[in-house]
Amino acid sequence: MRCDASVKVEKTPPIQENRACSVAVSRPDSAAVLGRATARAEVRGRVVKVADGDTITVLDAAKTQHKIRLNAIDAPEKSQAFGEASRKHLAALVAGKDVRVEFAKRDKYGRILGIVFVDGKDVNLEMLRAGLAWHYKRFDQTPAYAAAEMEARQNRRGLWADKNPIEPEKFRHPDRAATKITIPRTPGPSMSAGASVPQHREEYFAGSAMPVGSRTAAPVCDKWPDTGYWLSTNSNKRHNRNCENYRKTRGYPCQKSEGSPCGKCGG
Repeated sequence: MRCDASVKVEKTPPIQENRACSVAVSRPDSAAVLGRATARAEVRGRVVKVADGDTITVLDAAKTQHKIRLNAIDAPEKSQAFGEASRKHLAALVAGKDVRVEFAKRDKYGRILGIVFVDGKDVNLEMLRAGLAWHYKRFDQTPAYAAAEMEARQNRRGLWADKNPIEPEKFRHPDRAATKITIPRTPGPSMSAGASVPQHREEYFAGSAMPVGSRTAAPVCDKWPDTGYWLSTNSNKRHNRNCENYRKTRGYPCQKSEGSPCGKCGG
């Protein structure tokens, strides 16, 4: 997310000198929890600004400011529904507090792409649990993050209470052509015995080629077996082949055990 709105901490107590910015290998325990084995650098300091639901500024003991983009999540834009709620929730978690940021790289704007920890808690994960950010699956495959987003979806928490939530990336680029990613695929009982099971399936993103709410059927991928069911990603609803929404929403072929049944067709 990119926006200029910010929350400033007016009275910031002195930062302890042992909280200075450091570039060091992250502790293996935190990396293991997130399924990341690569070495990471660190920034330690106090949060002095919360710009939006996924961007903060950290001031270290040397009085150097570091702009941090929370890695692997994408919060609603300022002008989107739940944009302000997302910013306020992140501010409640980190504003004025000492944090530790693990990172491996920066984005094209020079911001640190990091995992933010406050009192040992993964803030990126907490935003997903609250239903106030999307998991950026196109760039990250952390199981805990995917599970947190799905649990928030199923409980219609935060932005998932919206009937048709739109991903911030699509909101920023409504005219971008449809793209696709691969996600893990689980074989189901509808597959014939001995059938070759693809390791991944494609998930199509809505764009100019397939707008949100379009009645145009999603492209057919020859990697998919014909399961007869379609899972709408935004609503987590399962549709059968007789449903008007079958292959006509953002989603992918699924098994009968996935998602919740459509209220119209019974899934």
